[in-house]
Amino acid sequence: MKSNTKDLFHANSDILNLLSLVNEIGWKTLREQSIQRIIYFSKVMYSFIYIKEKNLFENYHFSKSVSGPYADLIKRSVINLKSTEIVNEDEEGNIKLIETHQINGEEKHIEWLRVIIYILGLYGENKIFNFTIHDPLYKEALDSNTQQELDASPENKTIQVLNQFKTAFEETLDDVSNISNQEYLELYFEYVFSQIINRGE
Repeated sequence: MKSNTKDLFHANSDILNLLSLVNEIGWKTLREQSIQRIIYFSKVMYSFIYIKEKNLFENYHFSKSVSGPYADLIKRSVINLKSTEIVNEDEEGNIKLIETHQINGEEKHIEWLRVIIYILGLYGENKIFNFTIHDPLYKEALDSNTQQELDASPENKTIQVLNQFKTAFEETLDDVSNISNQEYLELYFEYVFSQIINRGE
């Protein structure tokens, strides 16, 4: 399978899984803009939590746009899914699964998306939007007015800021070793959102 075709296949899977996962929290649709933001959020946060691992979302190359982070691969995937009538889009830009989709793919990848959707359900899409707007990595691109790719490596400014909160966060826990990785992620995201995003509201 050629690289471009393989990337498109994985993007299709990610988007279909996202649409299925948001159904689990009672949301029936997502706008393409929301999909772009959620996958960007997933990529940056994956680099933060799994600093020594290969990023599962490395095939998405984001740049800035007026509406937030943008990856051409996601745009192409949405077009492909609509053309094959797997999803449809209404006049307001809401994308919906035409038929029930069975979530499938690499287990770790799916579980990470599930955590991200959990956070989305907990705080709402506006929190994700505020995160991307106040994200130091994205803000730097806006301020410099460049079209270069947004760096989502563990060395980027966003992750540096998140690391500043990590020690303080872990001091709020009795024993990090006593909680599962899932619980750690949920509690950490809760702490990060309360410290970073609520500060800007």
